[in-house]
Amino acid sequence: MKNLYNKKKVAIVTGASKGVGFGILENLARSGLNVVGVSRNKKNLLRAQNLIFKNHGVKINILRADVSDLSSPKKIINKCLKKWGRIDVLVNNTGGPPPLNISQTENKDWDKAYKNNLMSVVNFTKYVIPTMKKNKWGRILTISSTVAKEPPPSMVLSASMRAGVTAFNKAVSIDLAKYNINCNVLCLGGVLTERLISLIKLGAKKKRINLKKEIKNIENIIPAKRIASIHEIANTAAFLLSEENTYITGQSISIDGGLSKSI
Repeated sequence: MKNLYNKKKVAIVTGASKGVGFGILENLARSGLNVVGVSRNKKNLLRAQNLIFKNHGVKINILRADVSDLSSPKKIINKCLKKWGRIDVLVNNTGGPPPLNISQTENKDWDKAYKNNLMSVVNFTKYVIPTMKKNKWGRILTISSTVAKEPPPSMVLSASMRAGVTAFNKAVSIDLAKYNINCNVLCLGGVLTERLISLIKLGAKKKRINLKKEIKNIENIIPAKRIASIHEIANTAAFLLSEENTYITGQSISIDGGLSKSI
């Protein structure tokens, strides 16, 4: 991969130990940035750290934290500023709430989704802005879902919070564009992660069909006729976070093989 970064730069990736977050973390680490991976699970973080070192000979930094704890973002930002004096790249990534329709939800479900999927993005973004303004350069990317644009009844928690993230990103991007800080959202469809496979297994079990058949059923409704790979998402993120991206900001970009009908 072409080196698109100044190697003095510092990047924070949340939800970094697995799936899409790990793919983005790995790409940034390979490019030579000072990378900080954040996740709730220390065991998975250590595994990610060891894997990146084994595959690329790169040592990454890890921090165990729960992003739904509203005090975590400021603590993490302060630790990074104390060590490097700057933060240049922020990737907001966290798993979505459980699939529930409105009648199945309770207040605690809304509170958890609000803290984990909306306020974590708000707070991390808020606390990196001063250092990015100072350096007159920054890249902020939030990983979201196409349910923000096409909300199914069974995903009411995720759709509501992700839509809030989209509006937040647009407002912030307008405010920060003059400082050369680009803010974008990636709205993902299906990505072949461990979590998606587990959800497909549950669906297959309910339908009493095997996993391969259920995957094929899903692929058949996607115009591209396949589910996205982590690598494809990570490469798109790499460009949006790089010095090559000089003019794309305030956008919510769908990556779903053409499945969603919204613009």
